[in-house]
Amino acid sequence: MSGIDLQGETEKSLVTALRQGRQEMLGKLYDAYAPVMMGVISRIVRDPEVAEEALKETFVAIWTRIGMYDSSKERLLTWGLAIARGIALQAIKTDKYKAIVEAHTEGVKNGYPKNKPATLPDTEIKKQDLCTLAPLEKTILESLYLKGRTCAETAGELNMSVEEVREILKKAFVHLKAEKSV
Repeated sequence: MSGIDLQGETEKSLVTALRQGRQEMLGKLYDAYAPVMMGVISRIVRDPEVAEEALKETFVAIWTRIGMYDSSKERLLTWGLAIARGIALQAIKTDKYKAIVEAHTEGVKNGYPKNKPATLPDTEIKKQDLCTLAPLEKTILESLYLKGRTCAETAGELNMSVEEVREILKKAFVHLKAEKSV
């Protein structure tokens, strides 16, 4: 697969699983393709917060449009990169994520460091916890990836800060990643 690790999955089996609605495969797709897609998006969108939102929107678009993908015309990565590029260009043209940048800037003014990496607590994940995500983790994932909302929109709906939403999202990905490795 030209250097991209799909963790034992072939592109064809990944597409089949995505078309069947298997959400756990979205995690595999994200792990394999997000770095490459973020590279393309970051060359177009200079603001890291906007680039992150464009990346999320890209995976939502792939998830919702997977039925339109034609493997006889191009590889999944090529198709996904075209979607990422289009979303990034649209973000620049329309200032779509302006509210996110403003919310982030406001957070910096209020004492939140701009690029401080989120730290997750060092807790051991129990096997019985792996089958399901916490309700709030599920709600946030559904809002971002299935409903296509931004972190700022999700935070507003849940009466949370954008930083809290991102923390919970990162925890959800940790749980999903741990679930895959069992």
